[in-house]
Amino acid sequence: MNADIRPAPWIDARFLENQRRFPPKELLRYQGQYIAWSWDGSQILAADVDRRALDKKLRDGGVDPLQVIHDFVEDSNLSYVG
Repeated sequence: MNADIRPAPWIDARFLENQRRFPPKELLRYQGQYIAWSWDGSQILAADVDRRALDKKLRDGGVDPLQVIHDFVEDSNLSYVG
């Protein structure tokens, strides 16, 4: 077993409730980007169009990428059907 692998904790019970309260208009700024929600879902900590770049931003800011909830905000102007 690899000792470097840490188990991720369960999502905070308030996450879904807080995420639903997040202002939809504010979420629009993140269209087409990967986002990192705070563990309780009350705020977006960082965003980037590239998932790896997002994780780097988090680490550079002192945030462990395993301590956030990763998500993607679809761009309503694009079709994701290939």
